[in-house]
Amino acid sequence: MANIIGMATAGGWKVSEAVTFPADHTGGYFSECFYVEKGPEKAFLKLLDISRFPDMGQLMQGMSEFAYETELVKLSTAKGLSRVVRLLESGELEVDPSNAIPVLRRIPFLVFERGEGDIRSTVDVSHPVTDKWRFCVLHRAAAGLLQLHKANIAHQDLKPSNVIRITGEELKIGDLGRSTIRGRSAPHDSLSIAGARSYAPFELRYSYELADWLQRRIATDVFHVGCLTVYVFTNVVLPGLVFQKLDQAYHPAEWGDPYMGVVPHIKAALQEALDDLEKDFPEAFQKELCAIVSDMCDPDPNRRGLGSGVRSSVGTTLWLQSFVSRFDILAKRASVLIKQ
Repeated sequence: MANIIGMATAGGWKVSEAVTFPADHTGGYFSECFYVEKGPEKAFLKLLDISRFPDMGQLMQGMSEFAYETELVKLSTAKGLSRVVRLLESGELEVDPSNAIPVLRRIPFLVFERGEGDIRSTVDVSHPVTDKWRFCVLHRAAAGLLQLHKANIAHQDLKPSNVIRITGEELKIGDLGRSTIRGRSAPHDSLSIAGARSYAPFELRYSYELADWLQRRIATDVFHVGCLTVYVFTNVVLPGLVFQKLDQAYHPAEWGDPYMGVVPHIKAALQEALDDLEKDFPEAFQKELCAIVSDMCDPDPNRRGLGSGVRSSVGTTLWLQSFVSRFDILAKRASVLIKQ
């Protein structure tokens, strides 16, 4: 870990301590994180971890990816995307003044507004929490993605650890490290799965990639919201459960035919998984939640978001708009049930 405790950025943010993550934390493999302070203000600093790269070529790739993320977070902050974690400063810290190699001497960083943590602790099924709160999480996460989509940015790595509790009921989307903007190539575009593999849409597991940017990228974000829906009510990671239900002959490593040929088998496994999960959903919302997840996680990305009675603008940046409204309505319904 870089020895930057006590250092200050050009903007006056002083590094106070390193951030420690829980054992099940995913993401941020090529960065280090620190808490920073400026007077009474507190924030979060993300520093590229140059020690993770075995050679100069891979380090330059990592720096390219960090620069791309910096560009995206600057854009989202400049556009005033209120449901995305706000960038406070970006720049470089001189971590090793004696090093003659510039890229090893000055390391890029980002400073973000600091939250209370991610949502995983507040939707842990071993602790009591209202259905209203769970639907609020889904509404705010979907709304955050919709803001990004309207700015022609696809997140590609939505998961519970990337939904940040800022304060109280204020939630924002964080970590644009695997995001991409329409019309601009990203350093990670060559990866078939840009984000966490455990949450990847089925089609990407089989290396089936749609040519159209909107269909491929935003369909991934829609799928991730479906996975988040399952997680906030059950703490289950849906794709893993579906593959448990799927005969081994139809798994990606075994299937050698075109992807669309395996779709009916994945759909059947998805339905079997939802049959198991239904009893863990709140009784008042069981059928509706199953329909939403079945729709948002449809193995056919061309059909994703067309069912469950929700009119979606499939193939446009407004794809999630109807789901944002749907989760808002469900949160209100859950609130009414609490009062009865």
